[in-house]
Amino acid sequence: MGLDKKFDASELEVKKSIPQLFGPPAPIWSTPITPRENLLRLYEGKTPMWAPFAFGETNMFMVSCDPENQARSPQGGVDGYGIEWVFVPEAGGAMVKPGNPKVTDISDWENCVTIPDPDTWDWEKCAEETKKNFDEDLAVSCAVPGCLFERLIACMDFEGAVVALIDEEQQEDVHRFFRAVTDVHKKTYTNLKKWFNPDVVNFNDDWGSQRAQFFSNETYREMIFPYVKEIADHVHSLGMYFDLHSCGYVEPLVPMIIEAGLDSWGGQPLNDKKKLKEQYGDKFIFTIHMSMDPNATDEEVDQWIKEFIEGPGADNRCLVEVMGGPKDLKAKIYEASRKNFDKLVAEGKAIL
Repeated sequence: MGLDKKFDASELEVKKSIPQLFGPPAPIWSTPITPRENLLRLYEGKTPMWAPFAFGETNMFMVSCDPENQARSPQGGVDGYGIEWVFVPEAGGAMVKPGNPKVTDISDWENCVTIPDPDTWDWEKCAEETKKNFDEDLAVSCAVPGCLFERLIACMDFEGAVVALIDEEQQEDVHRFFRAVTDVHKKTYTNLKKWFNPDVVNFNDDWGSQRAQFFSNETYREMIFPYVKEIADHVHSLGMYFDLHSCGYVEPLVPMIIEAGLDSWGGQPLNDKKKLKEQYGDKFIFTIHMSMDPNATDEEVDQWIKEFIEGPGADNRCLVEVMGGPKDLKAKIYEASRKNFDKLVAEGKAIL
């Protein structure tokens, strides 16, 4: 079995179920190639046999020895920068303890926060405990918590961080801070490579709200872009692919995100993914969201899949994130994109 196998309904037989970092266990079907091989085809610039799913087809994990992840857990605590986090059950996540920002004057940040050293974390124990849960058929993907702007917010609260980013008198101090944070992240990715050898590593930094970016393109270019590019270059030098998690409306930043060297971006559906895929799909990997009522009719599901295959999924070169919908929705997307692969091969349009 391999790339020459045409779709057969037997492929949808579930051969095992895999626990996930987020959500219930995911079924792994009897596919001609493994989900890892299929995902790597996407990142290598080839045509995947089916449109890979953003969740449910990878060994996704977070580093338990990172104080940040410990502090953001339901137990709460203090992260490696000395920032206290509290868990908010209603939000299903953690936030910095409000009312007392660690840094009120960015020029004095060195005296207010600590800078963690990832080389001192217990990576050996972390790897031993985590890797035993990996499935060999799945790619390995690590989610790394907030960097750069999110880190500045954690230290200064949102208002202080935004002002510091655009105030000419504070920008040099922000650059010094970002320099230190970038070095921390480069050490983190180096250790990830050594102890886990991930296929894909993730970079979390939210740059927008539901309506607009938090800052202008010019501010991004000056204050954030150089560090993102440096980290991306470092990740690639280690032989890993680099995925961006950035919430909010950041559509105008996409050209610079691509220029910085990132490989893929989830992004929320409030960004026009169809238009972005048309403009930049030959240079970058986008996630297309499928959000549907669990009681959607077969006709509604079939119409969405038709529009997907005729639109952003026409070349199978995107990730798909399924949010809700009927139980068989993922299976239907798999079947449609598998048949699409066969069609692309027959027409000589597949990149093999």
